[in-house]
Amino acid sequence: MAENKVALLQRQSRRLTLVCSLTLLFGALLLRFTALNPDFSARRWMMISALVVAGEFWFLRRVLEQNHPPGQQDLYPDLGPANVLTIYRGLAYAWMAGFLLLPRPGGLMDWLPALLYIGASISDVFDGYLARRSGRVTRLGETLDMEFDGFGVLVACALAVQYGQLPLVFLLVAFARPLFVWGMQLRTRMELPNFPMTQSDQRRIVAGLLMIFLCTVLWPIFEPPVSYAVGAVFGASVSLSFLRDWLVNIGWLRPDRPAYKYWRARLKLWAFVRAPVGLRIAIAALVSTMVPNLLAAGTAIPASLLAPVSTLAVAGGLTALLGIGARTSSGILCAAAYIYFAFGGQAWLALTLLVLSSLLLILGSGSFTLWVPEARWLRFGAAQE
Repeated sequence: MAENKVALLQRQSRRLTLVCSLTLLFGALLLRFTALNPDFSARRWMMISALVVAGEFWFLRRVLEQNHPPGQQDLYPDLGPANVLTIYRGLAYAWMAGFLLLPRPGGLMDWLPALLYIGASISDVFDGYLARRSGRVTRLGETLDMEFDGFGVLVACALAVQYGQLPLVFLLVAFARPLFVWGMQLRTRMELPNFPMTQSDQRRIVAGLLMIFLCTVLWPIFEPPVSYAVGAVFGASVSLSFLRDWLVNIGWLRPDRPAYKYWRARLKLWAFVRAPVGLRIAIAALVSTMVPNLLAAGTAIPASLLAPVSTLAVAGGLTALLGIGARTSSGILCAAAYIYFAFGGQAWLALTLLVLSSLLLILGSGSFTLWVPEARWLRFGAAQE
């Protein structure tokens, strides 16, 4: 019976392989007739994407026997809607990978990698939800989700570096998870222990915010120094998270020891409770400097945008100061600061506001918070992991 179910799963995977391969042909034709850059090769794009699709489905065939509920061995005879959605997310990453080692296609197609990553990130939120609603949570889904997440971040980071929107050192963030896994495997071969890591909601939040950042930084309108400044904040946050997990994994940090619990509590108190209050005050002060400069025609921003941008900045600064949806406010302030910078505003002011708002986005609002509506979607996103 199990052999028959595996055969059915293999048949379905072959059908999905055919469908995904046909989309690559459509993509190549689309790029062939819409790309404006004469150096862009639609044929090379299709070859790279096809190699990635082949690798993804080779991996899928290897793990098909995990298509069962956690803790059970009875296979489902089909992949289910959640796993199919995850596979199409892998297809989006394959389309993105096709742009590696190629110049930008030009025109509206420059937006395609960002749109693909946005679509994949949205599906990443809902495939776990769909699995739970359909009663089809599987080990296969967990494996595909974890592997495709890491691959998607790697491709997005590599594209952002290739297009000059992030520095070369950001590739360390892209390869953080593969290096982590390789390190664990190496320790196993050396007969060294890998200590279990503790559960961490903050780890999931940082990973989710990194995906949001990559969705944005791939937009062709962003470039240094703005993308470098914000990238430094997110890159440092992810690197510190992986460093802490690695030190736990090799046993240098022991979560069960009193000293670790004491210093962890102290650091969390300062980082997530007290420091955000200072950030909110500093952000409000920066906004109070930026808005008068905007209204005094200190930039080349069109008159039609003056009122909307100023209103957004004031609203974002005030709500951040009061602790009303501070994470949402920080995103609004990032947009206002970028527009201010792009139209000739004071660079130090815009970049400082971008960095502090990004930090607030990661750390949260801290003490003296009136309302945290983001807590609901952050918990929802974490629950899908």
